[in-house]
Amino acid sequence: MNLERYLTEHHQGTRRQIFRLLRQERVTVNDAVAVAGHTTVQPQDRICVDGLAVTGRQPQYLIFNRPLGFQNDLTPTVPRSLGSLLNDFDRQWQLTALADLPKTATGLVLASDDSRFVSDLQSLGWPSQVTAHLSAPLTDLTALRSAVAWQSLTAEVKAVQQTTTLVGVTHDLTGALTQFAQLPGLVGPVARTAFGPVSLPGDLPMGTYRGLFPAEIDALVAPLDDADAPR
Repeated sequence: MNLERYLTEHHQGTRRQIFRLLRQERVTVNDAVAVAGHTTVQPQDRICVDGLAVTGRQPQYLIFNRPLGFQNDLTPTVPRSLGSLLNDFDRQWQLTALADLPKTATGLVLASDDSRFVSDLQSLGWPSQVTAHLSAPLTDLTALRSAVAWQSLTAEVKAVQQTTTLVGVTHDLTGALTQFAQLPGLVGPVARTAFGPVSLPGDLPMGTYRGLFPAEIDALVAPLDDADAPR
């Protein structure tokens, strides 16, 4: 059996993830770094990723819809934290959150026990999409546009209900949250509704989470494919 197939059958990630594990020299066969997926492996070989035996490694990639005021701490015993939301099965993993969303906001938070995945996301610096709901029409976005370096900023005004939904995309998450929170007529907290190519699922209730789908994982780290590709 070749190494790529072995890693796939042992649930070490998508094909792109496995390619990346090899290119990043995170896979060893009998303590020797392996970078080629076609490397032949035998049942008696010791195959590891990040120093952990493949048979005992099942990487977790989670997306949370975090409630207002909750900490990004994933310790199960910490009240009002991401850890307190975990089910009994997921409490066994040493998870780390992409802890860039302040307690004053709600919405999308990513977490994983693959520390390299988390650090890769930090280095890629995806923009965040933030959403706010106002109880009054807002059509003049001049002040908001000048306060934050937006990639995009739109206002959907519903004339009958006299409400506004603001959606902005920016790398300046803190600035966006601050500006939105100061708007008159704000209804509820400001939420992060997307991080880079991954959106908060519409069917994910507040205070719950699910595993990221393979396509979502690949989309998040897609820019690394070019960086890791052989020249």
